[in-house]
Amino acid sequence: MNFQTYSDDFLERTLLPFIPHRISPNQVSWLRVCSLPFIYYFLANEDYVTGSVIFAIAALTDALDGAMARKRNRVTETGKVLDAAADRGLIALVALIFVPTYFGWPLLLALAILEGVNTVVAYRTKKKIGINPGANWAGKIKMIVQCIAFGVLFAVVLFQAPHLLTYAYFLLLLSIVFAVLQAFCYPKTKEQAVYAEYS
Repeated sequence: MNFQTYSDDFLERTLLPFIPHRISPNQVSWLRVCSLPFIYYFLANEDYVTGSVIFAIAALTDALDGAMARKRNRVTETGKVLDAAADRGLIALVALIFVPTYFGWPLLLALAILEGVNTVVAYRTKKKIGINPGANWAGKIKMIVQCIAFGVLFAVVLFQAPHLLTYAYFLLLLSIVFAVLQAFCYPKTKEQAVYAEYS
């Protein structure tokens, strides 16, 4: 049993009972997509409290849609593509606002290049095995680490705590390590991809 299984089981006992079955995982993913312009608006207008709350909710939906799909047997090819696009959009938006200001453009460029590489590798993997490979373990950890890093950055601006910047920088560098690992951990066969979805 891996982290994803524990996470899915936890969400099944806590949050999923409150989400009606008529709501599909894809609708939850679309909610994350629709949150992006609101996050941008509030952050651009320096309303970091509202922006951070919406970001936190959007990040939570990343765990929810996957758990819903797996626990309710509603995994679809469209859902895997939508989930990945929503994740990348959420991270890219907040990174574009915060990273150049606090850490410079080179770090943002490194993050963007690795996301581009993983997008290409995922596409080539899909062409090879016939189904969308979805997120692998390294990609999931990368997303968690990046969300924590941006949570720390929100704390920096909300509480005027520049001493926390070192932690955020370290977490973003750590996410780069997992982004590199992600590119090498995509499944080689359809069977491996299906097994990874539910293990």
